[in-house]
Amino acid sequence: MSLQTLQKPRRSFAEETSILDGLRKSLECEPEMEVPQQQQQVPSQWESCPAPAKLETEILSGTHQQVRNIKVRCDHSGITVYGVSSTYYLKQLVTQIVQTFAPSVPLMNRVLVQGK
Repeated sequence: MSLQTLQKPRRSFAEETSILDGLRKSLECEPEMEVPQQQQQVPSQWESCPAPAKLETEILSGTHQQVRNIKVRCDHSGITVYGVSSTYYLKQLVTQIVQTFAPSVPLMNRVLVQGK
């Protein structure tokens, strides 16, 4: 098989020039659209983040009040959960509960495990 059969056929200079002229004309003819002020603002990355109070309630009910001092914070970096539990299982359970309500939001589980 020769090299010529594998190469793409080249366009002539006239064809390339006409294509570029058409692109230039289409770009010049399009009117500039003004974007309203509301659409220029970048929406928060984690708009789907549930209310921290709701998450705290769900964590308390899901762990049967076995995790103490629950505090949930939701900001630009994701969800951060603070608290104290007696086992690593309860800490993992907190992660599962939060991920069911906000699966796409990053989670930092800062629950401290302390034996009784």
